[in-house]
Amino acid sequence: MDDLLKELEALKIRSDFCEDNSSWTPCIDLIQRSFAPQKTVGVERPCEEKDFREYRFVVERNLRNVRSMLQHISSSCREKRLQLNNATGMVRAFGMNLLLLIGEHSEKNIWNTAECVSISKELLAGFCDLYTCQSVSQFLSENENLRDLLLTLRPKLLKDTWKTYPSAVACYRWILHEAEKPILFNYIGDVLPTALIILDDYFPDNVVIGLECIYQIIQHSYMKKGLIDSGYAKLIYHALEHLTHQKEVRYVIPLYSCMASLLATMEHWDNTINLFEWTTRDEVLSTLIGNMQLEQNIELRHVYMLSLPQLITSIGCAKWCGALIRILAEYCEHHTDLRTLKATLETAKTFLLMFRLRVAAHCAPLYTVFLKLHFDLTETPVFDRAIMQNLEDCICMLYQLSPNVGYTVINDDRMRSVLNSSLPVVCQGGDIKYFE
Repeated sequence: MDDLLKELEALKIRSDFCEDNSSWTPCIDLIQRSFAPQKTVGVERPCEEKDFREYRFVVERNLRNVRSMLQHISSSCREKRLQLNNATGMVRAFGMNLLLLIGEHSEKNIWNTAECVSISKELLAGFCDLYTCQSVSQFLSENENLRDLLLTLRPKLLKDTWKTYPSAVACYRWILHEAEKPILFNYIGDVLPTALIILDDYFPDNVVIGLECIYQIIQHSYMKKGLIDSGYAKLIYHALEHLTHQKEVRYVIPLYSCMASLLATMEHWDNTINLFEWTTRDEVLSTLIGNMQLEQNIELRHVYMLSLPQLITSIGCAKWCGALIRILAEYCEHHTDLRTLKATLETAKTFLLMFRLRVAAHCAPLYTVFLKLHFDLTETPVFDRAIMQNLEDCICMLYQLSPNVGYTVINDDRMRSVLNSSLPVVCQGGDIKYFE
């Protein structure tokens, strides 16, 4: 304890804490001196570990000093029974700066170490104890704390500064993840501009961060009419739509996750929409299906197929049945990657369930590709049992949706031996009269 007091004395931190007194000034100064510094090189290129070499030499020591200071403040406040949960002035500024420091070191990055992340977790626990909240999520939901925190961080996240403060970007993302739904929607004017700025970058890592942030904002705004009335929905859509034309594997899954959620909200509040006419969803599907038809890259084929099911959830998507069947057939026939094949068969099940009334008109090419694939897989060892199970499920569903054609297939002499020996699952649909 004596060593701690000596350290605090060296830092000119006194023990007479009360609201809005001068004792908080050196505490705030200590925190601000511990922030990761601005790196103007970030304007020209993404920042790297070497850019923070000097800071990394001192950051652990700085955070340990902040931890000692926080322990001392907590002890002093307990003795004086001082409550800081509704603090104002200097006390509030202290809390906001401390949270921003915690956010900067919430995960391992180029400006810190694993020890920094560990100390950050201790600081977060100490913060919650000092401000009498169960979690940072609870703190952000009270007393306009989220808005004040964003306003404190904003100077580092302007269009001409954010690239020079990668730690501030990490802190911003952390805040969005910690916020409880739907609070971000209440402050969408404060949180969205930064996400759009990050998203509109040429560097893939930043685009991925932007997509993560946009996804959080959309989830907080899910089915909120205000997202439509404010014009933010269209703004987000146009930013996302631009990325659908870029073939970057890392973008695809988060991009279409954002799109699916956004489209659901837009369609819910559009009283003029006619699902059987051309819609915004069709614009998105047109681009995605076009990409899938031409794509030969294994990784892109995989993520495209994973993304497709969440977009074919509307009966209006029936206009795409022909194109979807061609894609399913192409991906089943050229199954060089088992991950993609598994995703293709799961998508096929979604397709059969969604468009069950249209399946009979398209059953011939589906039977052809599924039975050929089944024959190929029985001749070749497949180590993922889920692939065979999904394929057999598809054949069974196809039989149930088009039993007359199924009867013809089953009774074909060329198919009988194959099906009787290796495809008993078809008989599990309940109605077996076509096998008699």
